[in-house]
Amino acid sequence: MNAYFPKMITLCGMMGCGKSAHGRQLAKQLGRPFLDLDQEIERVFGKAVHAIFAQNGEAAFRAAEREILAKLLFSESAVIALGGGALQDESNARFIRENSILCFIDAPFDSILDRVQRNTRRPLLLNENGTLKTEEEIRNILLSLDQKRRPLYETAQIHFRPHPNAKVWASVKKLIQQIDAHSRKTEN
Repeated sequence: MNAYFPKMITLCGMMGCGKSAHGRQLAKQLGRPFLDLDQEIERVFGKAVHAIFAQNGEAAFRAAEREILAKLLFSESAVIALGGGALQDESNARFIRENSILCFIDAPFDSILDRVQRNTRRPLLLNENGTLKTEEEIRNILLSLDQKRRPLYETAQIHFRPHPNAKVWASVKKLIQQIDAHSRKTEN
């Protein structure tokens, strides 16, 4: 099956859309390594994303994101889950689209909200003291982010809408079909 996927595969989408879950399963089914860009950044900094944002600022985080992503995209073929804001820098987004098959995981908003509203590892959803914002604040943040980032996500070569009740392995089989169709079309 890898013969039809010569490029790196990257996954984008809102926080909580299932990039990591789909990415791990996709990598497993394709026999490739799975890499989470945020985890790679945490490994380099030696601290969690929320701590990087708090102590080093978003600009430092985005600079590290660009540098680490460039290294990953030129390593062996893998599946990479991007952070929710990785496409905000246009040169970064163009570089990703040129050097990978970019897949937008477009999960239903309510599923995303349900997944993230109890997660204390997402810096944008935390108060200054590190506690989670209220459900209404989180909803408003997600709506604002979706409005801002959706046009960026929609530049992906693959637009995938997982069914909210489907098992991840079954959802990934459908994603592989879309990637395969795209790859065959662009090879010809």
